Amino acid sequence: MKGIILLISCFMVFIQVNAQILHPDDEASNIHFTIKNFGINTVGTLKGLQGEMIVNAQDCTKDYFNVTVEAATVNTGITARDHHLRSSDYFDVKKFPKLQFTSTNIYNNTADGMCWVTGKLVIKGISKTINFPFKVEPTSIGYRLQGQFTVNRLDFGVGSSSWVLANTVLVQLNVLAVK
Repeated sequence: MKGIILLISCFMVFIQVNAQILHPDDEASNIHFTIKNFGINTVGTLKGLQGEMIVNAQDCTKDYFNVTVEAATVNTGITARDHHLRSSDYFDVKKFPKLQFTSTNIYNNTADGMCWVTGKLVIKGISKTINFPFKVEPTSIGYRLQGQFTVNRLDFGVGSSSWVLANTVLVQLNVLAVK
């Protein structure tokens, strides 16, 4: 029994030395999305970023992300459109107040030299697996993580089929993770 406790203690020290539990700094982070509406790029943001992140500066395969963002913060710069996006037609923020991403696997891709994360994206209670590259840069107060991915909004029940609104949404992440 003493051997197991010693082993667990050594493992916890190893984790603490090589990885850090961090939290996203919402004010210093940006979550942008782009979707074509009538053939024109429409851009917006989401805020209210919260959660926990483990960042290992030496080995990104040991990283972990479990973060949420507030659906009601959707902002395209047009108040009427933002209210419609918050309605049950799109994000249904009263019933589903948060969007969530939880990593399930992170690996180094030798073909492009990038770290790739696979995880579950949950929007409106619908969970889908996504996979995308990201990079980590140390800062004076933590780490800057950047990546981007595309999703089909219809896979998550966000809106309905439309000839004026594209199905594919580009999401760009620029997250500052701090202690």
